[in-house]
Amino acid sequence: MAEIRNQVLEGRQLLDGNSFIDCEFRNAQLVFKGVEQPGFANCKFTRSRFVFEDNAAVTVNLLRGMLRPETGMRSFVTGMMPEIGV
Repeated sequence: MAEIRNQVLEGRQLLDGNSFIDCEFRNAQLVFKGVEQPGFANCKFTRSRFVFEDNAAVTVNLLRGMLRPETGMRSFVTGMMPEIGV
């Protein structure tokens, strides 16, 4: 795991396995592939967004599908992860 400290990061930033400390993400695409969890401490996010690719995209799409009303699984998903506050 790389440790990245006190930097302003812009553009495409690969998150997997990295630890970001006291960083600012500006106009960044925060790319998570689901290989290894990143870490964040005291970071600022300005006009940035998450991008899920590979394994992470599969997981996010599965959860999105489960949240559709017709599946009857919404309460199961929100009960499993109440912090998402759907």
